[in-house]
Amino acid sequence: MLMTELFASAAILRLVAVVDLPSYEGIPWIGLITWFVFGATAAAATAAAAWARETIDDLSMEAESHWPMLLAGTCGLLLIGVLLAGPWAIPVAAAMILVELVVFFRKRDAVVADARRFLGRGGLRTMISEFRTFLRRSSPTKEPAAAPVSLRDRISGLGKAIQRSLRSPKAKRTATAPEASVQAAAESVIADRVFTFLKTDGTPAIVIQPGGEARVAANIRTAQKMLAQAMRASATDLHFEPHEHEYVVRLRVDGVLSDADRMPSGDGRGAVSALKVVADMNIAERRRPQDGTFSVQFGGEKYDIRVASTPTSYGEKVVLRLLQTSGGILQSGLEGIGLRKQTLEKLRDIIHRPYGMFLVAGPTGSGKTTTVYASLSEIDAKQHNITTIEDPVEYRLENITQIGVNTQADVSFASILRSVLRQDPDVLLVGEIRDRETAEIACQAALTGHFVFSTLHANDAVSTVTRLLDLGLDPTLLQTAITAVLGQRLARRLCTKCREPCEPPPGLAKKFKLPPDAIKHVYREKGCPACEGTGFRGRLGIHELLVMNDEIRELLTEQPSVNALKAAAVANGTLTLQADGLLKAIQGQTSVSEILRVTN
Repeated sequence: MLMTELFASAAILRLVAVVDLPSYEGIPWIGLITWFVFGATAAAATAAAAWARETIDDLSMEAESHWPMLLAGTCGLLLIGVLLAGPWAIPVAAAMILVELVVFFRKRDAVVADARRFLGRGGLRTMISEFRTFLRRSSPTKEPAAAPVSLRDRISGLGKAIQRSLRSPKAKRTATAPEASVQAAAESVIADRVFTFLKTDGTPAIVIQPGGEARVAANIRTAQKMLAQAMRASATDLHFEPHEHEYVVRLRVDGVLSDADRMPSGDGRGAVSALKVVADMNIAERRRPQDGTFSVQFGGEKYDIRVASTPTSYGEKVVLRLLQTSGGILQSGLEGIGLRKQTLEKLRDIIHRPYGMFLVAGPTGSGKTTTVYASLSEIDAKQHNITTIEDPVEYRLENITQIGVNTQADVSFASILRSVLRQDPDVLLVGEIRDRETAEIACQAALTGHFVFSTLHANDAVSTVTRLLDLGLDPTLLQTAITAVLGQRLARRLCTKCREPCEPPPGLAKKFKLPPDAIKHVYREKGCPACEGTGFRGRLGIHELLVMNDEIRELLTEQPSVNALKAAAVANGTLTLQADGLLKAIQGQTSVSEILRVTN
């Protein structure tokens, strides 16, 4: 909205300069148009200042509280400039406002999730959506107000009124149309600003409203603070680690652990107890490991959180795995996981076959589950019966049957898979192959008219085949069942704001059979405020796709070595993990040192 008004103002000034407007005695056209453009620019600056103030409150950016005053001051300078210099002050002030907003956008993007950033891919759509939400929230209602009341007070008052009406035994079970519309508007505001802990069944456990932190127990506030910090940093894991005299809180961001906070042992134990209560874990049991789950709604995003506790010599350690379940990679499908164009085309051809098996291999935390989910999102779930068997169910997908493994009830991958095969499935996802029985049933399903997705812990695509042979599977079964294997890793992506060119390492051009001067330079990390001094921001996937062919199938009957299978795969066009990573380093997406770190 603000950008539209600024561009419209500039267009009107150009129009005045080239169009001969009709002249009517006594009507100062230039003055009227000047003041009209001034009013539009001033209104845009005022709206931007109000939006900045609300954003600072929502995201707790106390250090940036001067930005609304700066924008409002620019609006005042605009008035003085128009009075002293005439219309030429308007484009100067508009440019100043734009620069100020861009700088503020950068500071805002540093504390929000990737999906809510303005300066990035899809940022314009996010910006327009957020500004529209702000304008809807701040538009005046038709009913007169007795006195000006802040937005926060209106929400708080409405929430209390609703709670009183629900507690009252005489409360009506229905609401009038105006009351329903007011309640819907309030819920829209609250949804973007509150921090809600959800139980496993989706019901709210604890709701922390803006400005209501003081009414929440200190242990809950501590847990909420650390979770919010982890979500803003796009962390995948949050650790509460006990030491002799304190708890150390650590975040895993882009695959690397770093210290985020330290707190007294009492505060740490209190936060751990609060998290165990929300996750339906036994708060009194500190001698045995436990697992639990809960969800969090915050900043317009939903996160499913897995909690694992274990006893240590200094107390109970808790690790939380954060899974963003709203939006993200699943909406973009295979396009969003960093596949090269040639690999992407081959993979799409494979996953749309009527039967066969596609395996994704890699160590823990390499994005295997995300890849199989992205593959499933490419298949039309309305025309296919898709069933997943997982431990646990990580992402919720529409029109897909998802089943969780329950080892305590003796419900394993193998037992569920036998039952699911009688449910007329077209596509199956087996979360992980862990034993011979599960592997055999999955392979037999691939041979009987089903397409099977699964994952396996292995170093690369070739090691996956030898791993299945080591489990005791018949080589003939593997020859006919497996269609393709994708090995993958996650490497940190270079920060585009501070990366710097450097000389390519010796032998890089030779590795790709290029002339010595073909690669002019590569990039390396430097560090800046945008990436918090690490030189990296985000991660990308590196992959190797092994497609089974007659030569590789023939090798399987001879109990082949890993080197023999790798040589056959490379001869048939498979690009190794390291080669795929080095190609992306040459393109400037990551550094050579980072590729060597994750592939060696």
